[in-house]
Amino acid sequence: MKLNKFRAVFWAALFFLSIFFGHPLLAKPASTETYKDIIEKAHTLSLQNDRPQAIRILSSAVKKETRPQAVAELKRVMVDLSQVFLSDKSQQLFESALSLKKNEPSQALDKIQEALQVEPENSLIIAEFARIQIGRGECRSALDAVQKKLLVVVADEGLLLAKAQAAACLELWTEIEKMQADANFKNGPHAEFWLVLDVENQIQKKNHLKAQELLKQVQKIAPKYPEGYYWQQFLEQKINKSYGESAQKYVMSCKNISVALYRQYMIDPMLCRRIKQVEADLKGLHAKSE
Repeated sequence: MKLNKFRAVFWAALFFLSIFFGHPLLAKPASTETYKDIIEKAHTLSLQNDRPQAIRILSSAVKKETRPQAVAELKRVMVDLSQVFLSDKSQQLFESALSLKKNEPSQALDKIQEALQVEPENSLIIAEFARIQIGRGECRSALDAVQKKLLVVVADEGLLLAKAQAAACLELWTEIEKMQADANFKNGPHAEFWLVLDVENQIQKKNHLKAQELLKQVQKIAPKYPEGYYWQQFLEQKINKSYGESAQKYVMSCKNISVALYRQYMIDPMLCRRIKQVEADLKGLHAKSE
């Protein structure tokens, strides 16, 4: 399992760093402390299971640092430390929640809440809790959870995306536009998810041509992403264009989605959750044509 391998490598690295640099770093006067010293201090604190303090000193350093390279490194380490699993139990609960998410969302929520009790500061668990809540329609709860964490871990794109998804659920489009303006998310690893948020925003604004352009980008970078088909048929309905083919593609891609593809795209909290709605629309479309 990838998470297990990452966790093993992470803790091994921390162990050797603590031996190599030693604990005197913790006593170094603040006036001579470099950003690299702060990073090593944070690693040591994490090794001692004090993640909150590790994140706090990194966050404080980010606010004080002016050199772009140093800021980027501090943020990277902060995100890494916020996401690592500190216990086998929380990791197992997290993985169990992911496995249950598609067919048993209520049980998935129970598992993720148990994981939060073990590791309340873990960004991966918080982001997944938010996505499950969005899928259940508990969008304000989801937004509150990620916003609280983002006050400290400012650079975690997974948390930022979860916040944007919760904001979209609440139709807070101005907030999403501000988030997208602050960073070039559309060229990152979660590009398709940011793009579909923009598609929905443009449809709300009745900018249908812009929405179609964005959908072409989604289909280009993620041709097997079912929500691309969902928003295509949704747009086609808005502009009074025949949507049967796109709707069928959405339904079939969701019904035939593999476990691997589901895990790849489950970052979208609404992934394949609108099949019944689209099937009902298709029945109505067929009834009209008869």
